Amino acid sequence: MSKELKQIIKVAKALADENRFKIFTTISEKGEIACKEITSLFNLTQPTISHHLKVLMESGLIDFRKEGQWSYFFVNKEVLDKYVSSLAEHVIQ
Repeated sequence: MSKELKQIIKVAKALADENRFKIFTTISEKGEIACKEITSLFNLTQPTISHHLKVLMESGLIDFRKEGQWSYFFVNKEVLDKYVSSLAEHVIQ
């Protein structure tokens, strides 16, 4: 299995969970959002939110920056664009 195909699968698995997908789309819509705000928007515990954010970060779909005690999350558009184009290439073949 190629490295590219492994990455496609990793990203697809990260987005396969309904709550993770909702968190991802929220981050995408907001542009950048603090972890505390994400927690307030979803009926999930903070550790559960942290787990979902970790999976999304490991897939490369999101990244974060620290500002004082706060972590702000944002979509890694380069990875998202590559995922979409790679997925399209593999499906069309």
